[in-house]
Formats: sequence, structure tokens, C-alpha cells
Amino acid sequence: MREARGVYYTPEPVVGYIVRSVDALLRRDFKLANGLAHAGKVKLTRPKAQGKGKETLETHKLQILDPATGTGTFLYAVIASIRAQFEGNAGAWPGYVAEHLLPRLFGFELLMAPYAVAHMKLGLELELSGYDFASDQRLGVFLTNSLEEAHELTGLPLFTQWLAEESRAAANVKREAPVMVVLGNPPTRGTRPTPAHGSPACCAATTPSPGRARVTTSPAMVNRWASATQVAQR
Repeated sequence: MREARGVYYTPEPVVGYIVRSVDALLRRDFKLANGLAHAGKVKLTRPKAQGKGKETLETHKLQILDPATGTGTFLYAVIASIRAQFEGNAGAWPGYVAEHLLPRLFGFELLMAPYAVAHMKLGLELELSGYDFASDQRLGVFLTNSLEEAHELTGLPLFTQWLAEESRAAANVKREAPVMVVLGNPPTRGTRPTPAHGSPACCAATTPSPGRARVTTSPAMVNRWASATQVAQR
């Protein structure tokens, strides 16, 4: 399983370095004085979900995603980094978590076991830090494949209904969340068979949809990308 999916643990010193580097870049290059803890919001205009016209919504400017969450090592380090800024002001921490941390911290994980561990680890860390989850609150870590497009599942029975709800929640993040920071260590294999020229997996230059960048790749580049079945981590 480990070799087949390219799943390897990321050492904590490496995780810490990456998180600190992202925090420093946000402060220096994006002028966000609080780095990863930035709680500012922006107004975005988007087409209405149903019907014609557009709507304006207010959302957090700095939204964070680990697309290969694994057991939550990177998100754990992000929480710890932000929590350190509240030393001497612990009373403000619970309110901050509810209003400005949980709504903008996301993770995607493909495998059930690390997904469950991530929820347990991150939830326990927040509780130990003094935060009590409300009955209707949850972490923004979802059981989903990061490389799949957002889609809806309907007409599913019993346990599969829970998976469908998880899929809908993940799809909402994929479609709607203006993620600013993507960090982590996605699984990868150094080589894999090169898709035949002209096949869907061989990404040629395409006309981007509105708001999307043009992506051009060669068959050789595909060798070093994780396939859709490899999106799990550590």
C-alpha cells in the first residue's frame, strides 16, 4: 500500500520549516502582519447557485488547504503556529477558533484510516488548547480525492449516505472556497507509464475556463505527477 500509493511520512522538522516559511512569506510578500493567523475578510462576487444574476458574499481572505492531509501533520503545525500568537491572550482563543480558524482551514484525504486519525488528532489539539466544539461544528477535513472534480452523489443507501454528505461538503470547498495557501507533501511516485499522446491523461494546452489559468504539460511531465489513485499522504 505504501509504495503503491506513494504514501510516506513527512518528518516534523520538515513540516515545521514549511509552515514557518509560509508564515514568513505571508508577512513579507503579502503584507499580512499576522501571517497564518490573518483573520481579515474580503467581498467576492459570484454567479448565483440557482437562477440568473450575481451575489456578493464576505469570506476570509486567507484560506488554507492541505490537499493530501494524511494524519493531519501539516494542519496540526498550522494550528500550533497560530496558537502561539495567542500566548498571553488565551481568552480570545476560543472565539478566534470558532470565527476565524475553523471556517478557513481545510484538508482532503483519500484513505479512511489517516482521515480518522487526523480528525482525532486535530480535534484533541483544539480541545486541549481550550476550545470546546459546538454540537454542530466539525473540522474542515474531508474524505475525498483531491484530483477529482466536485460532483454530487444522490440515491445512496445507509453508510453511503454519509459518504455522499462528505462528498457534498468537499465539493463545496472545491467549488467555492478561494483558497490562498496550499501546503503539504502530496504523495508521488518518481515514474509511472507515460500516457499515449492524445489521451485524456496527456494534458495538452487547453482553453481555460473563466478565472482559470492555462495549463500546458508534456507527456514527460506526467511521469512525476501523482495519479488520481495516489492522493493519500504519510
